[in-house]
Amino acid sequence: MTCTVSKINAQTFTEIPAVNTSVKEIPYFKFYLELVINTYSTQKVVPVLVKDNDYLVLRRDLESLELEYTNFTSTSNISEQELIQLGLENTVDDWVKLNTNGGGYSIKYQSQNQQLYLNLPTEWLPEQMLGKDYWYKKAPSQSGTGLLNNFDAYYYVPHQGGNALNLYTEQRLFSPLGVLSHSGVYSSLEDNDGEKKKNEYIRYDTTWRFDDEESIYTVEVGDIYSLNKNSWTSSVRMGGIQLRKNYSIRPDLITYPLPQFKGEVGLPSTVDLFINGAKNTTEQLQPGPFLITNVPFINGRGEAVIVTRDAVGRQISTTVPFYVSGDLLKKGMLDYSLSLGQLRENYGIKNFDYGDFITSFDARYGVNNWLTGEFHVEGNDKIWNTGVGAVFSIKNFGVLNTSYTHSFVEESPFSTGSNTGEGHQFTVGYQYQQSHFGFNAAHTRRDENFSNLANYYSSNLGSVNSEESTNANIFISGKNTGTFGVGYFNIKRSNFDNTELLSLSWAPVLPPFLYGASVSLSANQDLNEKTWSGALQMTFPLGRTPSRISAGHQYQEDGASSSFVNYSYQMPTDGGFGVDLTHKFNERGNDFSQAQLRYRNRYMNFDAGISGHDEYDQWYGVSGSFVWMKNSLFFSNRLGESFALVDTNKNENIPIRYENNLIGETNRKGYLFVPNVTPYYSAKYSIDPLNLSSSYATPVVEKRVSAKLGTGIVIEFPVKKITSASVYLKLSNGEPVPVGSIVHQNGKDSTYVGMDGIAYITEVDATNNLTVVLEDGRSCQAKFDAVLDFDEIQSIENVVCEIHGDENE
Repeated sequence: MTCTVSKINAQTFTEIPAVNTSVKEIPYFKFYLELVINTYSTQKVVPVLVKDNDYLVLRRDLESLELEYTNFTSTSNISEQELIQLGLENTVDDWVKLNTNGGGYSIKYQSQNQQLYLNLPTEWLPEQMLGKDYWYKKAPSQSGTGLLNNFDAYYYVPHQGGNALNLYTEQRLFSPLGVLSHSGVYSSLEDNDGEKKKNEYIRYDTTWRFDDEESIYTVEVGDIYSLNKNSWTSSVRMGGIQLRKNYSIRPDLITYPLPQFKGEVGLPSTVDLFINGAKNTTEQLQPGPFLITNVPFINGRGEAVIVTRDAVGRQISTTVPFYVSGDLLKKGMLDYSLSLGQLRENYGIKNFDYGDFITSFDARYGVNNWLTGEFHVEGNDKIWNTGVGAVFSIKNFGVLNTSYTHSFVEESPFSTGSNTGEGHQFTVGYQYQQSHFGFNAAHTRRDENFSNLANYYSSNLGSVNSEESTNANIFISGKNTGTFGVGYFNIKRSNFDNTELLSLSWAPVLPPFLYGASVSLSANQDLNEKTWSGALQMTFPLGRTPSRISAGHQYQEDGASSSFVNYSYQMPTDGGFGVDLTHKFNERGNDFSQAQLRYRNRYMNFDAGISGHDEYDQWYGVSGSFVWMKNSLFFSNRLGESFALVDTNKNENIPIRYENNLIGETNRKGYLFVPNVTPYYSAKYSIDPLNLSSSYATPVVEKRVSAKLGTGIVIEFPVKKITSASVYLKLSNGEPVPVGSIVHQNGKDSTYVGMDGIAYITEVDATNNLTVVLEDGRSCQAKFDAVLDFDEIQSIENVVCEIHGDENE
């Protein structure tokens, strides 16, 4: 998207004779002048030749300023012999003649400032690129080596008797070569008599994954799912290999087209960019055309105001609308996914059940900044499905997407013989969004013989067998009225009941004196059954505490209405207790109550609760992680995508900050575990030396490091506990060693002698030898002993420095 901004014309110079008459008798000569273009100093001093009232400059100097030298008279009027006489080694072809008579530009020589002014048309000047097309500067991600185990245990005791235990576990072996992960759940079920009804382990996924940030791709081998890059296909689970472009491992990149704002100025100027009334950036401009590409933190329609102000105070303001959509790809950008393997069947039921060989390929390509093409193919020897699609930007009025898919089925895997032969699918969608209004709609139409891998192998799954589906929703928000929403959903399916719903919602803005209270209302109508349902919910925070009370009512036209009241105390993220109490009033009786108590510390999460009517069920849960890294075992809350271990070289009680927030101190081994960090983001880790005693040396206090997905990294700070001393040096005659003498200590940095012969030694040993170079070039030797493990700076007095040789020489 490119928007044009009005230009500010340059001031026109009045041409004056190029050469003073006092030097006319000189046939040719050489100057070194500062080059000024349209009153803007280039900060370059360049050689300038003058001959016959013409100026010549080097071609390379014009190219370095990105000026197109072909706009000038390129035939120089100076000879090789004349260049030699001027002491220049360049050839004639290296020089470009500037025409002082016409040519669309003017020249001015200022002898008092030794400057050469060029007044050029703005279209001759290079385009200036302002702003950036990335979120932040990328830093290479790292991965340590170790083993992780996440666990989540849930124990359930129903009031009828018996019990059930579910233990979910996830293991990860991570290294710079990738991440090998495995997950599954162990289930045990006992009846009232203690007899085992179920005792089994179900494997979920086993996968090896490797990310390459430079080429922006991911390889996965094992249990995968066919990753779809578009919205009109379905995924299936499989066991095999997948290669895909993965922009999620490069969150610094912006993959969608950014609005561009063009203009030009003739004088040095300042440009201010406002996005939806908020100032986005201020840039300094040189004369010439400019292009602003800045990241607006919005998605949808917006309005930019570009204000240019030149050196003489003239100002022009231009308003330009634009539209930003993350559904588009930048021009020339490719996104793809290739999956090969066997279909995964009975997932979560059987551990190893793989069926037919299948393949799937998806691709998206940014044809230009307003059109993104899409392609998809999947299948095997029994079914093939191929489709094409496109996403269009309709100027500043939203985004349109459409696709067509053709399928061919050789034979049906089911006895019904349905879905054989050729089939077709067509989709169309539209979305428009701005700050106070949004609309999106999508329609899908399939004929009865259409198949893809998802419904071919799951003919009884209604979610992938709809013949026609339509959904649309609108939201309208106002500063004082709140947000209104209307939704419509219509799904028609073979061998299933059709679904047609109308949804209404409103979240009003409440007065400030209610201190953060909120209300939401919703209503739904089943258009097939002609029945209504609705809900009202209110939430009231309790002062400044992390607690709140909620109450609501759910209306059902069939008489199953209910109301509830809830009290919750939010569990602190850094540890502590949380409480959740709920009572539900049912119109048909059998009220329901539930109480839950949660506790969190840095090692585990615990929770326990009861629920029921007259008799209560009980449940208990515990979750956490343990990690083996750097030959040590660490316990933590359940770990997410990535984590970090800070190592301070075996020094304990060192304060550690993560993104400027104090997160703890190192343990007795010098470690602090950071349980959750954002993958591929260069986060700042730092130690806080201000509260440390002088016995610590901290040569590095801050690092920025990013972790790969699913891995842990080690951030090492070379903290060292040292003993420092102020040594009072004197010569053999009792006089202090002169100020400024240089003190050398073996294997350590040199220092200087201060007043009264005092030398500050950063790190001392039990026995120390110093070599001191005096101001007259002589040197002396000093030796002293120090007490180690001393927390404060020692004062060591009367250390004699013996001068080499005869002191009288």
